[in-house]
Amino acid sequence: MCNTPQYARNGAATRCVICAGKFGLIRHYSWRTALCSKKCAERFKTRREDDHKWLRRLQAAA
Repeated sequence: MCNTPQYARNGAATRCVICAGKFGLIRHYSWRTALCSKKCAERFKTRREDDHKWLRRLQAAA
């Protein structure tokens, strides 16, 4: 694990994974990933769906 201040020592997230924004009073979670807003949660969900589509195409080609 990195020793930079970006990473918390106890493994707790300090910033949003999608936009690197600070957390407010409410955190949204998707697949154990802390996100700062519903907008970021939707972006994360869309990104996961796109990854699954790409992997299905890759498996079909193999």
